[in-house]
Amino acid sequence: MTKQSPMKIAFGAIFFMSICFCLYNFEAIGDSLNLSRSKYTESLDTSTTTSPKEPAASKTDKSSAPIIDPKDLDVEQIEADFPMGYQNSRSWFLPLPAPDERHLLQVLTAEQRELLPSLGSQAQLSKKKLDKINTFYGINREGGWQDHIESLDDDGLAPLTKWAQKYVYDHQHPASCEGKKFYILEEKAPWYGLGAAVRVIFRELELAISVGRILVLDPHNPPGGNLMSKDCGEYRGRNASIECVLEDITSCAAYATPENSVREVSIHSVPGGNKFVPPLPAVALTTYMKETGLALTGAFLRYWWHAQMYAYIFRPNRQTLARMVEMRTNKTLHTAVDTNVRDKDGNGRPHTVPFPLLPSTISIHIRHGDKAIEGRLISTRDYIVAAERFILRNPITYRKRAFVTTEDPDAIKEIRKTTGINPISTAFSNPSWYW
Repeated sequence: MTKQSPMKIAFGAIFFMSICFCLYNFEAIGDSLNLSRSKYTESLDTSTTTSPKEPAASKTDKSSAPIIDPKDLDVEQIEADFPMGYQNSRSWFLPLPAPDERHLLQVLTAEQRELLPSLGSQAQLSKKKLDKINTFYGINREGGWQDHIESLDDDGLAPLTKWAQKYVYDHQHPASCEGKKFYILEEKAPWYGLGAAVRVIFRELELAISVGRILVLDPHNPPGGNLMSKDCGEYRGRNASIECVLEDITSCAAYATPENSVREVSIHSVPGGNKFVPPLPAVALTTYMKETGLALTGAFLRYWWHAQMYAYIFRPNRQTLARMVEMRTNKTLHTAVDTNVRDKDGNGRPHTVPFPLLPSTISIHIRHGDKAIEGRLISTRDYIVAAERFILRNPITYRKRAFVTTEDPDAIKEIRKTTGINPISTAFSNPSWYW
């Protein structure tokens, strides 16, 4: 056995002790990091809910919260806004009981009680709003829609709506039709439904605007004619078209001739390179958004313009508005269901439907018909989840009150028994749905 020198033995001992020291410190550092991390996490969890007088929730509180399996959720759920199964045990978070009106009335003075009728009347529509509703249903002349749009409050409209609607209207209804160029649109897909037919029209209308032509529906084979009864155009002296129920798309139809018209417009001929939005509206919205300090995305621009196109085309004419009022005020055609109060079978209590519908009522159209040929049908439950998600993010303005339309009787049956889907209890009014 070779005898080691004292120098080598000393060096080896120092090296061994150094490794042990490093391992010990790594472990200590790790424990320290874990400790500081847990304290930091705890501070995040309790900083907004714990006061000096109120102890933090124990670990058992968190572990006792119900666990929701994400696999059971067929859509992006409202619970995604919170940790899964989150429950806040703080007393201020729990829903408060409804006030005892009779007891409180005894506490108020006679002078205070006299204030209540005027405060309650504020829940009704103001005279200004009622006048606008009556104006809407009373539109009976060309240009009446423009007057109605101008009377609306800007805060309730998308940016530049009044300008965009006037821009499209003036293009389609010039002061003089002499010397104009036209694009005649004929029926290209007779199997389309109303929504698809209108989409085709607005796509061609935006092309016509971009190339400086007025869009005219072919008088012999107009879009949407197959959707109307053949006699619907008699009072107009024309073939049945979508203009049987909507305002005329232009006032210059009689001026279109084979010499000043085309029947096809290529998207490659659109100046500016944007086949969806004409150049001036695109630049107008870009200029507007710069002033707001917000970025303008292509998606925002496209949806904004599509909304303007739908708004222009979907202008019910006088006959349609009159029929809408007739059907809307027929109490035998509409029923309301309050699921806050249910019978022994689980159905909500029936009610009449107010006219007009109360402000902030959510509209839900459950499409379970031919949509199946295009893709997966959205379940009734998914529609309700989307509505509840929106209400949860706008709790002061919106309530669980919805106007539902559908061609599916089973959807109506499901709606009648659905009080809600969101398992997170909120402190806001009508916790169950009023359908």
